[in-house]
Order: sequence, then C-alpha cells, then structure tokens
Amino acid sequence: MGRALRFTSREESIRTELLTDLIDVGSYKDIHDVLEARVLQLCQADHFALGCANLDGSVGLQWTSRTTMPLLKHYSDWVTNDFVFQATIAQPNRVLSTAEMLRGQKLDAMETRQRSVEAGLDLRHVMATLLIEEQQGLKGGLAVYSEASRPFPARSQQLLQQLVPAIHRAVSRVQKLHAQGLELDLLKAGAVEPGALLVLTPWGREMVRTNAATRLLEKWFSRSELTPQGIPQAWVKRVEALSRVKGMFPPDLLRDARDADGEQLQVTFSLSTIPWAGNPLWQVRIVERPHWLREDWLRLLSPAERVVADGLYQGLSNQDMARQMKKSVQTVKDQVKAIYRKTGTQSRGRDRARMKFLTEGRRA
Repeated sequence: MGRALRFTSREESIRTELLTDLIDVGSYKDIHDVLEARVLQLCQADHFALGCANLDGSVGLQWTSRTTMPLLKHYSDWVTNDFVFQATIAQPNRVLSTAEMLRGQKLDAMETRQRSVEAGLDLRHVMATLLIEEQQGLKGGLAVYSEASRPFPARSQQLLQQLVPAIHRAVSRVQKLHAQGLELDLLKAGAVEPGALLVLTPWGREMVRTNAATRLLEKWFSRSELTPQGIPQAWVKRVEALSRVKGMFPPDLLRDARDADGEQLQVTFSLSTIPWAGNPLWQVRIVERPHWLREDWLRLLSPAERVVADGLYQGLSNQDMARQMKKSVQTVKDQVKAIYRKTGTQSRGRDRARMKFLTEGRRA
C-alpha cells in the first residue's frame, strides 16, 4: 500500500473512538453499528458490509448491510465467481483495492459488477478483506463500496487496514461469548441427570465435556482407544451410527458398559434438547459404579477371596460358589474363613447384613 501516511486530527479522533467502542461489543449487530457510519466517513465510501462466521457453526458468513443486501442476500450461490472473494481469500487479513483484486481485468466483465447493476447498485470501486485465523479458519470479512468514478484514496485503504486487528478481535469476542453461552446451555440441559457428561456432534466432535468425564475417560480407556481429542473411538462410531438411524433407536446402541476389577462404567447415549448448526447433538452420560466392597476391605483380600466375597454378597452357598469357580467346597470354605478373619466378621448368617452395610460404607 506504499509508505505510511499521516492522518488528520479528525481522522485520528474518529479512529480512536471506533477502537474504544469495539472493545465491549456483545453481538454482530453491535460491531456493525459501531463501524458503519465511521468507516463510511473515514473511507469516503457509499456502502459498508460486514460479514461474520455463522454462530451456529454452519459454513459461510452472515452478512449485514443497510444498503447492499440486494447484492449479498444470495451471496453463497455465486461467491466463488466473485473477484473480491477470489482475491481476499488468497491474501487474508489484508485490505485490497479494486485494482489489486482485478489484476488487470475489466470491472464491467465481472459477474460481480453485473449482479450489482441488477440489484440496483452502481458499485464501481471496493475495498475488502477476509478475516482468517490459522487454527479456526474464516472468522469474518468486511467491504466498503463507492459509486464514484475515482478509486478510493490510499489513505482510506491504510485507515481501514489499521482497523482490521480491532475488528478481528471484536468478531472473535462475540463468537467466544456465543460459544460460552452454548456450552452453558448444554451443561444446564445435561444437569438434570446424574453422572459425568460429554456432548458430541453427529460426527463425533466434542462440544462440551465436564471435568468428571475427563477423569473417567483417562481411567477407563487407553490412549490407543481414544481419538487425538481424547474421545473413545468406539463412541465416535456409536454416535455416527445413531445419527444415521431413521425412526426408533435400537436400545443396544443407546447403552454401553465396561467392567474391571468389580467396578463398572455405565454409558448412555441420548439426544440433546439443544441442536447445533441444524444438527442434533448427543449427550453421553457416564456413570461409574464402584465395587460394592469398601476400599480398605478390598485391599485386604486376594483376587480369589474377592470372588468369594462377591458370592457371599449375592447370598450364594459354598456349594454354589465351588461349582461356579470350579473349586472344591473345602477351598471355598477356607477362603470364606480367611475373609471373615481379615474383615473382622464371624459368620455368614450373622454378617450378610454387615456385608450390605459395606456397600453404603463404600458409597460414603
């Protein structure tokens, strides 16, 4: 854009006010209202348009303009033919002039010019940029148009370029506020039932995760079972399969469970009441059922004794346990005695109630 220009005190004053007002915006409308009149004044332009990434996550930009909506209303239908888009997508975050975007081509030969005339707009010059972040992609865009025969002055282009970082931050702020609000809504919707919560899109992308869910996933799944984002691969496939179902969901797809050392992880899948980008979201409810035996007692018993203790808890006889475990009745009796000795209990009939008490002790 050439060497830096000195701006007038009036231009600097408008620019300072604009930058200050952009700090606390809370919506796309706020950004548009802060920018429109001042940008038109600073750039000596006739029209202003602001585009922002759709808050529902859908593809494309949501455009706002008081005067150019007849041109931009169906912009997504012809965006790839627009010389403005073609140039700004190749050089994001940089304000380009008409000459830089046309690169020697004739404006009257462009589809954009033809569409503007059909929309009742005599747009002869434009300055525009797309706001793009390396990790998050397209965030927004803005354009100013002139119906005059003379191009925009270089100072207008530099003034608009100086505003780009602040506009970028304002758009990001609104998007962050919306994401936080959506996360809160999802957590509220999922708080009606007990258990840790994970909310996934139909293709397995994480929307919300509670800290309890993270702890359980790290405990119950190996790294090889998780996606790079830390979601069980089996669950990604599960929600993809559920999202393809038409009609009633098969009950076996809505539930999952894992068992290890007497503990169990119970998982249920259900549709969230809150959609996203027109798509259903899946609530994954995760509940850990600990071993019925109190932890201090559990550490006292050998693996074989734990199996016998489970049998005692279920009310099985020595003969039943011996048959199930393929051991002699005497071996089971010896292990029962060892359990009584280690836990300080004395007999089956007297202590089944105490075994029941241990369940409550474990929960406490």
